[in-house]
Amino acid sequence: MPLTNRGREVLERLPDAHPHTNSSMGCEIERHEELCVGCGTCAKNCPSGASQRGDTFDVQQLLDAPAESRRGALGAALRRIARRDPAGLVEVPPRVTIYRTILYDAEKCLGCGACARNCPAEAIDARAPKVEAALASGEVTS
Repeated sequence: MPLTNRGREVLERLPDAHPHTNSSMGCEIERHEELCVGCGTCAKNCPSGASQRGDTFDVQQLLDAPAESRRGALGAALRRIARRDPAGLVEVPPRVTIYRTILYDAEKCLGCGACARNCPAEAIDARAPKVEAALASGEVTS
């Protein structure tokens, strides 16, 4: 979630403390592509447009996914029924709502965590920003 005004004031008082996030404030967003099913829920809930649903899907992502992941299970099923390897990206018809490539732009990300809170596949983590310099110097106390 974005820092509150009080949080920004505290952060400004710490010498050499800079949160390491995808944007100037908020959470660090970590995406786990091997768990993503391309449903677009993250894109639907993103207030800044950092996540967007693509019109294609890279079938090779299924085939390359770890066997124990959701995508890996789909890839194993695809290998059993496919007659040949995919030649590249597959265009997804508009009526199909999942298995789309999710386009993510870290520069647009606010770090609000809406994508992580709403992801049904738990493919996105939102972590609190790290203030490494303040912790290293011992100036942050509980």
